[in-house]
Formats: sequence, C-alpha cells, structure tokens
Amino acid sequence: MKRSVWILVVVCAVLGAYALGQEQGEKKGGEMDMAAWMEIGQTGPEHAEMAKLAGDWTSEVKSWMQPGADPTMSKGKSTYKVVMDGRYVRQDYQGDMMGTPFTGVGYVAYNRATGKYESLWMDSMSTGIMFSTGTETEKGKVWEYKGSFFGPGALKVKCRNIIRRISDDRQIMEM
Repeated sequence: MKRSVWILVVVCAVLGAYALGQEQGEKKGGEMDMAAWMEIGQTGPEHAEMAKLAGDWTSEVKSWMQPGADPTMSKGKSTYKVVMDGRYVRQDYQGDMMGTPFTGVGYVAYNRATGKYESLWMDSMSTGIMFSTGTETEKGKVWEYKGSFFGPGALKVKCRNIIRRISDDRQIMEM
C-alpha cells in the first residue's frame, strides 16, 4: 500500500509541476525553468531565523474560554527540530489543556515561491489539520499568521496567531 501511495504522490507532483510549468515556469521552446525551481528550493535568511527555535522550550499557557472569565493555567514543553536541511522546523508539544493530557505536532516553513511563512498544526484534541500562512511584521521579532480549521458541525473557524520574539530564549504566542 505504501508503494502505490508513494507512486501516486510522485505522479501527482510531476503532473502538477508540468501543469504549472505550462502556465508560468516555461522558458522559450516549452521547457520548464528548472533553474527557477532549484532556486526556490534553497534556504535563505528566513530559514536561518526559523532555525533559532531549535531546542527545548517550556510553556506557560493561559486560556480564556469566555470573555471576562479568569484564564485557566497550564504548563507544557516543546522540542523544536530543524528538518530537511533547514527547510522546515518541527515542533513536538506535550502538556495539558483543561485538565486533559494534550500533545501536538507542528511544522513551520518559509515558502520562497510565495514569500510567506506557512504553518501546519495537529493535536490530540482534534482530527483535522490547522493550516496558516503568515508574514513577518517586525523584522526578527513579530510574525502574524492567519488560517482556519474546522470545528463541530464542520463549522470553519478562522484563527490568528501572533508570535513575538522577546529574546532568543523567550517568545510569546497569542492565538
């Protein structure tokens, strides 16, 4: 089963790249511009900034479930790892949420094709994936992501995350 899925993924990727090449990435003579593809596949200064997350982090979490209510407090820990030769950063989170064990896995990327940051998040309180795109709003200090996920009744929930780097060993995330 894995082999047929992998082949399907490769076929889809090749066909998608070919179709994109037909629309946007052609050189004269109908050839795909492979040099352009190779260029956007390289890491840049944005990836070096993301790599600063690598390591073990502790979390103090405040969650407000209703406006005006006192926040619930919890603690957690994350391990961030740079993966795929610096192209992505993976986060593994463990903690609790509302008195329940909570785990999550996330990936952050900088997409050189779009000039935007991208984030995927999956956790033990859902069965879906949250996808967000973001921009750096203050050089080296603030990133803002906007995205969505689906909640009960297939209701699409919009979300906004702001990550503020206070120092190399302290950051604040507002969601």
